[in-house]
Amino acid sequence: MDLGLQGAKAVVSGGSQGIGLAVAKALIAEGAVVQIAARSEDTLEAAVAELSALGSASGQVCDVADYDATVAWMNSAADSMGGLDVVVHNATASGQPDGGPDSWRRNFEVDVLGMVGMSEGALPYLEQSERAAMVQIASITGIEHHDVPISPSYGAMKAASIRHMAQRALQWGEKGIRANTVAPGPIYIEGGAWNNIKDNAAPLYERDRDWHPLKRMGTAEEVARVVAFLASPAASWVNGTTVRVDGAFCRGVDF
Repeated sequence: MDLGLQGAKAVVSGGSQGIGLAVAKALIAEGAVVQIAARSEDTLEAAVAELSALGSASGQVCDVADYDATVAWMNSAADSMGGLDVVVHNATASGQPDGGPDSWRRNFEVDVLGMVGMSEGALPYLEQSERAAMVQIASITGIEHHDVPISPSYGAMKAASIRHMAQRALQWGEKGIRANTVAPGPIYIEGGAWNNIKDNAAPLYERDRDWHPLKRMGTAEEVARVVAFLASPAASWVNGTTVRVDGAFCRGVDF
């Protein structure tokens, strides 16, 4: 299937590793021009070098918890790429410790306000695009409660981010801008959270791995392919929805 992303201008937050990097690769593979952002200049440069070997890629140091800096990034990205068509917010503060207001504040600033800054900063450019799309990377923890070792603020703010995208779909649909959410389940990434759990809490890893009917964890590439589809004109009639990419980890039925 031709997704219609050839030449599309895309930005991806948290794009230097994990799901964000996989999303950037998937978009580039479809012919998009991609700019990623990350807080660390070293990891950003390494990721841009890896992406540039695949296609047109650039990077910008940006902490999306800073609203003004995020809006400035959208303006800079649009200026350097000649517009914006696709906005993907993947950055997360999932590693925040539990307890006290700091974890809640940081998860709000990154996981929710980060997309507010990206969407509002990108709005003037998305309005001019004929294939404008926004995709928020949330989590199944924003949909259902799961006994996983993660701060309660993470699931709560992911739920808020899902609601934000649904509202943007209604508000900005008439502008030709689609807004959707992808909610991954447990995803195994080398050096990531589930890799750490596997190495240090094997029974927990094995429990959640075997909860999947296919008896394995998902991969970043499997999430990225869904993101690329939702970001593309091929998904032109998909708007305001949340797509679980969890290998049936959730047991709920969506009706």
